[in-house]
Amino acid sequence: MRIGLITTSDDTRHGGIKDLKAEIERQGHTASFFHIDKAGIRIKRKELGIFMIDGKKTRKVDLDAALLRNIGVIKDYEQFVHRIWVVMTLELEGSRVMNRVENWVPASDKFATLVTLAKAGLPVPETVSSEDFFIGYEAAKEFRSSVIKPLRSGLGLGVFKLDDPDAAMHIFNAFTSLNKPIYVQKFLEKKNNGDYRVVVVGDEVIGAEFRKGVTWKTNISQGGIPSKAKITDELADLAIRATKTMNLDFAGVDIAETKNGYFIFETNPSMAWTGFKEVTGVNPAEHIVRHLIKEAKG
Repeated sequence: MRIGLITTSDDTRHGGIKDLKAEIERQGHTASFFHIDKAGIRIKRKELGIFMIDGKKTRKVDLDAALLRNIGVIKDYEQFVHRIWVVMTLELEGSRVMNRVENWVPASDKFATLVTLAKAGLPVPETVSSEDFFIGYEAAKEFRSSVIKPLRSGLGLGVFKLDDPDAAMHIFNAFTSLNKPIYVQKFLEKKNNGDYRVVVVGDEVIGAEFRKGVTWKTNISQGGIPSKAKITDELADLAIRATKTMNLDFAGVDIAETKNGYFIFETNPSMAWTGFKEVTGVNPAEHIVRHLIKEAKG
């Protein structure tokens, strides 16, 4: 089976990419990179052709399946739409893409994720989103302690915690001047200053880690310390329900325990797993590739 790894040309050294490529080959299949920023689509009458530039040469792309890792840093709406449709064209031409791009897009957007999860009756943090900075300001006043995030970000980058709504106002003003929406969330005190990353593949929880923050951030990239976590029935149920609600084949579901119970923060369709693999002894790539092959064979 020919399996592509969908990423960008400047992101092929990431640990998750390496693990997936090695696992595809270990399971007896052919792995190749599909650099979305180097891809081309040719439309001719009733036919579609997909190719990729490799050095100074172009080669036809013909994949049985593909793993969508990331679509890169987006600088323009048309660039975003084009990259999404490049992946959709792969799907239209018969490749089983995992996660499917139509599901990957909302799951990689914090606002879309919380809207979907809340509508499904799953517990999420109190959040306000708007393009009007006065709405953001009123929310920051109400919440008193707030977390401000970009809608599309990872690794805890560009995330602020503020207790002063007037300081928050400066950030909101900067966001709106860049035509970016405001996303302000009530800060929740997490039990033991940490949260859980529960990894789901298919209908199964394959493991969980507890990430204890050295600051208020728990991301491993921000100094969070991982340890193997016990998977309770409640944690497993929340993680699986969240993954199914977002229509994902696999996800890293971030859940925190507070004095008011559990809250789901994200269902990450492109999660990093270096810390998870170290403390649990479980390599998500093995489970993801096996699930992809099973789905592709139909």
